[in-house]
Amino acid sequence: MSNPSVVEIRHEVADPTAAARALQPWLKAQASRIEAANCIPPDVKDKLVEAGLFRMTVPRRFGGLELDPAETSRAVFEVARGCGSSAWLTGLVAANVMMVGKFSDQAQDDVFTCGRPAIVPMLTGGVGHDISITPVEGGIRLSGKWRYASGIDIASWVGLLLQQMPGQDGPCPALVLVPQEEFTIDQSSWNVVGMRGTGSKNVVLEDVFVPEHRFMDWARLQTGGRHPECSNDGSIYRYPLNSAFAISVAAPTLGTAATVQETYAEIVKGRVASGTGLAQVQDRIAQIAVASGAAIIDLLCEGLVTSAAEMTRRVEAGETISLQDRALFRMRIATSVSIALAEAQKVFRSVGGSLLPVGSPLERLFRDIHAMSSHFLLQEDPIGELYGRMLLDLDLPQNARI
Repeated sequence: MSNPSVVEIRHEVADPTAAARALQPWLKAQASRIEAANCIPPDVKDKLVEAGLFRMTVPRRFGGLELDPAETSRAVFEVARGCGSSAWLTGLVAANVMMVGKFSDQAQDDVFTCGRPAIVPMLTGGVGHDISITPVEGGIRLSGKWRYASGIDIASWVGLLLQQMPGQDGPCPALVLVPQEEFTIDQSSWNVVGMRGTGSKNVVLEDVFVPEHRFMDWARLQTGGRHPECSNDGSIYRYPLNSAFAISVAAPTLGTAATVQETYAEIVKGRVASGTGLAQVQDRIAQIAVASGAAIIDLLCEGLVTSAAEMTRRVEAGETISLQDRALFRMRIATSVSIALAEAQKVFRSVGGSLLPVGSPLERLFRDIHAMSSHFLLQEDPIGELYGRMLLDLDLPQNARI
């Protein structure tokens, strides 16, 4: 049953993109503090919640906005212009919560009516170890450790992929949901070069009971399916899963690339060449560099939104999105990020020693965009191999995630 108080809030933030844009100056002022905290601080979480950024893909029946990936991407771009770590978390949560909307209605009731914002890290990339699963009546007892739980300090739930879940015909991979009160966080586990503010720390479970209604068959999710007892039928719950996840990490990365270009323009406006004493803003080469970089990143951002929206149109029309179409979409995303990183590198080379002082906005952007673009969903070679095999009429590996 939906929470009436949440439904009332839904109408107060009808446009998360506009709300994120309004939040930008405040986020920009907090970015260094967020990084120093090694997590998203509570007051920053509260601001993101108030802006509706964690309700973008919550089902409408629970007071959410149920926005598709094209719409959520626009909001994430705006968050990234203030804080890259906040944008990374906002993008991931949008995709993760969309996946929660594919679980059983009972599991969704647990998550969306628990009295806390639906901030749900999903740990699905083979990041678990020391996992123990014991079948018991009505569910399992679960212990283990998992890495890279982005936003875990402010999370209300966590999703965990279990590769060896007992099944009738042998191990059956499943995704399970665990509430905040059942996990602990290893606060010393996140020591990284970039995206420090995401607080992607390790999470630990010790003999936790997980009821069966919070299980979701992983193979069904991979093929775009929903739980048999899921009543959500909106297009976002039929969207190709891995495409949505690729968008969720591409949007903050492209948004951060846009911030690099905007920061460079501000530097050019106030910079004086040491050798000539001339203002760089009057330099023709600098003018062209600013224009070219801004235009290229704008094309990449709009390309992501347009491609994501076209995927939504096809899903709404009842079309089946082929594996080759999904692979092409993923390849476009990875290539776009590669181009964006190359454009950012031009800026970093251009400013020279100005990049070096620790704590400057550009130094932080340098570290963040390199950390973001290294995500496995954004790397050209893995998806390029799969898409290339399709174009060459070769079989795909059994574990291919497209």
